[in-house]
Amino acid sequence: MDKNISKLLQNIVSTASIAADGARNAMQHAGKAVADKYDEVKLNVELARLEEEQESVFSDIGRMIYLMHTGVVRETVMSDEGEKSPNQVIDSLLVTAEQLGQEMDLITGKLTEFRDEKICPCCGRLCAEQDSFCSVCGTKLEEEKAAEPCACTQEQAAECTCADKPEETCTCCCEEEQDSACCCEKPQEDADKE
Repeated sequence: MDKNISKLLQNIVSTASIAADGARNAMQHAGKAVADKYDEVKLNVELARLEEEQESVFSDIGRMIYLMHTGVVRETVMSDEGEKSPNQVIDSLLVTAEQLGQEMDLITGKLTEFRDEKICPCCGRLCAEQDSFCSVCGTKLEEEKAAEPCACTQEQAAECTCADKPEETCTCCCEEEQDSACCCEKPQEDADKE
């Protein structure tokens, strides 16, 4: 009878251990999901802040153009950096707007990774990962292609300029095409210039 009780207790301990591991894995997965969602929310808040700041800069540009048009501002304007011409102020604001736009593009890129989305290269709208065309402008969305391995021969490997070159496995794709120049080598004109 003691053996049966001992075996029963071992089974209970084993089952409890498996259940605890399952619960631990579920908690870790849930924790990661919450952390990812938190990061996504932080990015959305930052994106909204940058959009608002960029709109303010656009408003300042419009205000300066209006003041120039009405003749209120003619020669110089006081700014944080001292006196500037109205055109210098507008140029500075345009640079600021462009920098904000670049920051927004970086954040949008990160958000597309969270959401499994891609960005239309034409209009900049977010599209679902499985979309072939943009739903807003109709532009064909390119599939991201994995980098192809280097196709150079062992002899060409030393001069290879391919971005991804596993030298041990190089085989030239051009050996079959006897009539055409090898795509793995630099054109002769480029080699002469160096």
